[in-house]
Amino acid sequence: MKKKDVKSKDNIIRSAFALFLEKGYKEVTIKDIMKATKLSKGAIYHHFESKEEIYFATIETYYINLLQTTNLDNLSESFIQNIELIYHFAADLFSSVETITKEGMDFPIRNFYSFQLNSENNEIIRKKISSTVKEYREVIKEIVFKGMEDKQIREDLDKEAITLQIVGMLEGIALNHSTIRKNIKEVLTEKYKLAFDNYFKMICIN
Repeated sequence: MKKKDVKSKDNIIRSAFALFLEKGYKEVTIKDIMKATKLSKGAIYHHFESKEEIYFATIETYYINLLQTTNLDNLSESFIQNIELIYHFAADLFSSVETITKEGMDFPIRNFYSFQLNSENNEIIRKKISSTVKEYREVIKEIVFKGMEDKQIREDLDKEAITLQIVGMLEGIALNHSTIRKNIKEVLTEKYKLAFDNYFKMICIN
């Protein structure tokens, strides 16, 4: 694909994603996408056969691919540092949603979760999302299990329970701050640090 074509396709995906977040899939039209991208209908259909295909591309780019970038390759030997890496990743994820438009998107967390839930109405997408979320949670499970094997976590605690608690904290803190309009990265990072620093004192071996 030519460099110009790649740029044009990326523009469609990014602009459509912003529209889907703001208005929902059903309310967005090809005319809306044309206006946002400043491209003709022919230019859009050169890359995508339908609005649904554009929607699939936004799911792949801004949900599945993003979650799949969290893997064990970047992890260290430290349980605490690895969990910090995960929560910084979560804050970065929502920050990327906030900056999807030039003006900055209001309520990025709320919009992103709504986007995910609406996407799950499609069976194919639901299976992809479910698989991706499972892989993401497996990364956290691996971090916890290794932390206990390396005697960084108290041995009297249950590994599965700790995994569930960490996942719950990551998702719960984000959801409980879904009304944040701006500066999502700074706010979320601060909340995650406060919660996890205290949690580490309870479960980690000094």
